[in-house]
Amino acid sequence: MSFFTRLLFIAIAAGTLLVGIQLPNFVDQYEKRLDAHFIEVQTNLKPFQDIANQFHNGSMEELILKHKRSDDPTFNMEGDAIDKMYRRFQRFANERGQLQTALPQQLLFIASRADRELVAETRQNYSFGLLLNTEAVITGFVLMFCVIVVLELMAAVIRTLLRPARGPLD
Repeated sequence: MSFFTRLLFIAIAAGTLLVGIQLPNFVDQYEKRLDAHFIEVQTNLKPFQDIANQFHNGSMEELILKHKRSDDPTFNMEGDAIDKMYRRFQRFANERGQLQTALPQQLLFIASRADRELVAETRQNYSFGLLLNTEAVITGFVLMFCVIVVLELMAAVIRTLLRPARGPLD
């Protein structure tokens, strides 16, 4: 392999290591953003939960239905607003539970099923930090190793494909 190809592989490895080190920090910032939104919606929902506790045995679903079944359009629309808020609360509570796992599962969850709005918000407001704890270093090296293995395999396939074919007499 040429000098420049090796140099490119080293640069990619270094870049991948730096990205990998940032992943635990991204998860941490996502969790903090999720917690902030969860606390906000929980605070906004509390007066309605108090009403549900007093008149509907604590059932938000019954309170929402009562509003939605009302003949008064104001209460009807209020029921839609409470329902939207309640579903948001449930979604954030579920996400908080999903993140109570190890880092690889957290990364998989955020990449595949996390709230897209919060992921975009976290990415947009992300602040780089160099947290050199064990988890960050391991994540960086694992990611770097995987990328280098893939690159080496791709290079081997390309070399094999570009190698001149030998005839039966060679």
